Amino acid sequence: MNIFICEANEEQRKNTINIINKVLNNKNIKGNIKLATSSPDKILDYINTNKASGVYFIDIELGESLNGIFLAKKINEIDKNALITIITSSADKMDLVFENHISALDYIVKDCMEGIYKRIERCLEFIDNKLSQISQNKCLIVENSENIERVKYDDIIFCETVKKRTIALHTHKKTIEFKGTLRDIEGKLDERFIRCHKSYIANKEKITSINKKDRILFMENGSQCLVSTLLINKVISNMF
Repeated sequence: MNIFICEANEEQRKNTINIINKVLNNKNIKGNIKLATSSPDKILDYINTNKASGVYFIDIELGESLNGIFLAKKINEIDKNALITIITSSADKMDLVFENHISALDYIVKDCMEGIYKRIERCLEFIDNKLSQISQNKCLIVENSENIERVKYDDIIFCETVKKRTIALHTHKKTIEFKGTLRDIEGKLDERFIRCHKSYIANKEKITSINKKDRILFMENGSQCLVSTLLINKVISNMF
């Protein structure tokens, strides 16, 4: 999961970062903090530019023209699958969340670190379970001269162009070839997939390592994908 934090108080922002990283590590949850900032504009610029979908921990009182409530509304306009948690020192502003139709997962008051930890832990566990269920059910429909198949996104390791208008889709069990282009299927795949080369789209969750010098992705089934010079920094930033 991609995690974003918008918190005005620097000390509290550091505390939230530490808590989230500790929960991810202790609970073995796949996720990383993409951006932690006091600026709502930086959050919006990032998800606009990267077409990112994610999990957001937002302070209501940001001390800027765009407060946390309106930031949450803007995020919902851009990221239709946003999962938002409000973290604030203002216990009396919960009504604003409902009045503005923000579907927040939780409203956490900054009372004590132990309480914040438990609430964030509960949120991340819930989100991890929710995303796992969605991930397991998503499928790509591929058709060739012999078959029409439903391939779970979670089973796809990478896709590559093997010849003109022919795609090879690789899973742990087999390779399926079908007519089409990477551009055709790129829009159908979700955020776990990344275009790493003009001829390759890789599942980020299946990458085990990156050879930066030779620009090669090593996948968990032992296969390899090429990475272009233009895209390698984007792949690295999306991986770690």
